[in-house]
Amino acid sequence: MSRDTTSRYDMGRKLVLFGFWLLGYALGFFAWLVRAPVIAWITSLGFSEEVAGALITGFAGSLMMLVGVILWSYLSSSS
Repeated sequence: MSRDTTSRYDMGRKLVLFGFWLLGYALGFFAWLVRAPVIAWITSLGFSEEVAGALITGFAGSLMMLVGVILWSYLSSSS
């Protein structure tokens, strides 16, 4: 690899990591904003507040990982 290619690869990796961080931050911020009504709705289904919080956290984490893997697959494609 030439120096230029290596530098471009490092910049791409940094950009992807920054994107993952930004996505996680935005998702966490949004989840914090909507937590009260969502917890109230989940508890109306008969779950405790702890279970409702765990469901929200699990859903947010799995959504972030899904989007992250999809972005990674598109950004790392060789075409």
